[in-house]
Amino acid sequence: MILMVILFIVSTAFAVDFKPKVSRLSSGGLELSVNNLPQAKVFEVVYTSTRGRHHGQFNQEADGDWYHRNNEVPYNANDKLAYTIIGEIDGKTVVSKGTLQPEEYTGSAVTPPKRVRRGTVVFRDDFNGAAFDASNWDYEVSMYGGYNGEIQAYVQDHRNVFVKNGHLYVKPTFTSDDDRFTEASIHSGVMDMKALYGYCTNADRNGCYRQGTNGCIPPVMSGKIKSKHTIKFGKVEVRARIPRGDWLWPAIWMLPKSSEYGGWPASGEIDLMESRGNSFAGFDASNHGYNQVGATLHWGPSAGQNKFQWTHGDLDGDWAYAMHTYRLEWTVDHIQVFVDDHLMMNVGITQSFWNWGRFSGNNIWSSGTKAAPFDKAVRMPFHILKSEINIVTAFKTSQDDACGH
Repeated sequence: MILMVILFIVSTAFAVDFKPKVSRLSSGGLELSVNNLPQAKVFEVVYTSTRGRHHGQFNQEADGDWYHRNNEVPYNANDKLAYTIIGEIDGKTVVSKGTLQPEEYTGSAVTPPKRVRRGTVVFRDDFNGAAFDASNWDYEVSMYGGYNGEIQAYVQDHRNVFVKNGHLYVKPTFTSDDDRFTEASIHSGVMDMKALYGYCTNADRNGCYRQGTNGCIPPVMSGKIKSKHTIKFGKVEVRARIPRGDWLWPAIWMLPKSSEYGGWPASGEIDLMESRGNSFAGFDASNHGYNQVGATLHWGPSAGQNKFQWTHGDLDGDWAYAMHTYRLEWTVDHIQVFVDDHLMMNVGITQSFWNWGRFSGNNIWSSGTKAAPFDKAVRMPFHILKSEINIVTAFKTSQDDACGH
């Protein structure tokens, strides 16, 4: 079975004593610290005091301990603090709940200089419900082919996007397996997205309506979902298993909510993970099948001036055989992508992308920061591109190839 599993936090949880210490910062705010747990990772905390309810992340520092600081929440020795901390030990989620009494107040802590202010969790989905929660996601419904001549139709169907046992599955299926189509109708029938699903998200490249007599309708249906929540700078973590199968192209990536600097790639694209389902995909001397994952930034004033080859990294490994954590760390000074804490792509932003790319003409990113075009709010799509067809082929194919031309 071909599958793709996407988790923001591992769903299995058990209790552990992650009891924090609480201190007051020199700013008057509070600091929570988790000490002496060398095998643990501490992700986030929800805490309630007389000042209200708050939610934040932890950061591991050079001493190996974990810290959460909030300079905007005054704290004093009279506050009673209820907390829930979420972390990880040996790949399993751990949860600790408790209360810090006023007498456990430990005095003042010094705020480290030039520390990046930690924000709150913008979005998290554990996929633990009985059904896929579409309130967090938007479906792509179109046959436009991703502007690469791809042969799948993105559809809103529980066979292609569903949850099971705390996992999200994004799965391609043959169009002929749908009761509304047959093998013959691939070449003679009609696929009308608005008639089938009530809407269509992209009409370009005959994306909303297609007749088989003009070539063929897409022989494969698949899923593509985009988060309704957005992020601008910060950290994104996705725990996923990539699929195996010829002509599959799994991807976890980020696109701007609006193209404020212009059409692709002028407004940027952040690819957190791309791979290919083939056991072997050799378009040069190396194998670029499911043994390899890559991360890429796409940027440039036009498609013909896309400098993605300057901002790409990849790693080899057994990525299709287990869950792995893909992490993006995105600031105005750098964009980094890790796989299981191994650095895969590292882009230091020491000058503007316009100057780095040595583009001519007017700087289309002059109104932004030095990180432009990577300084606007983005949404995250997950999808599997291509079709599941048992033919050993390169990772890209065309509509004509699939239709037998």
